[in-house]
Amino acid sequence: MELSGSPSRLALEIRRKYPKNSYVAFHAKRFAFLLQLLRTYISDKSRPVLDVGPSELTLLMAEAFGVRVDSLGFSGHRQAAAKHFGFDLNDAQDRARWRADIGPYDIIVMAEVIEHLHTSPARVLAFLRTLLAPNGVLIIQTPNAAALHKRVKLLAGRNPYELIREDATDPGHLREYTARELRRYAQQVDLIVERCSHENYFDFRFLHQAGLPPKERHFLALVNAGYRFMPPTFKPCITCILKRPAMDRPATTTP
Repeated sequence: MELSGSPSRLALEIRRKYPKNSYVAFHAKRFAFLLQLLRTYISDKSRPVLDVGPSELTLLMAEAFGVRVDSLGFSGHRQAAAKHFGFDLNDAQDRARWRADIGPYDIIVMAEVIEHLHTSPARVLAFLRTLLAPNGVLIIQTPNAAALHKRVKLLAGRNPYELIREDATDPGHLREYTARELRRYAQQVDLIVERCSHENYFDFRFLHQAGLPPKERHFLALVNAGYRFMPPTFKPCITCILKRPAMDRPATTTP
């Protein structure tokens, strides 16, 4: 897979790899964006990467960089990871349940996961921080809660967020976030915010429905194009790069 080309060309290559997968069709531009971003951080191919919430991206990362990619998530959600660690991130609420047999990793990817959790990101990020090596990075991708199309729906009196699903193993978006909120959570658990940017890498031409092939709605290319010219906080996607400090702060004691 050629990572040095344009994001559009790489996204097309990814869609061709999964021609019957509507989820990949919608997220192919996001996958391409992330793979090209990872070129900056993957320097030692002997060091594994951890993918939180495995998906087709797990295999794409392993193939693109020739690295071992482990995964973390529900016990049955392995995908193509070299090693899968079963853990429900909602259990991060209870520190006694945190797994201590994982890592450390130089790179952890948590893409399109945090919005599916009912546990505070402060607890989830604190747990993932323990899996990072000093100077390790955690890359988060998540929808922007304040994207333009969601604001428009609210103005029209429509709720832009889906109803809570009954299947706990396939949760929908329980809580979406703004970039400002994610920065605040990161600082709360002593993670350095290297970057937290608004992006435009969802492909609205494709409606992703589980088990169904992609169906392209050409007129929605106008939505993709329109978002290119939106102010940053109106864009549909957020990517944050968080870093664990080389040295942790000394513990404070209460007098």
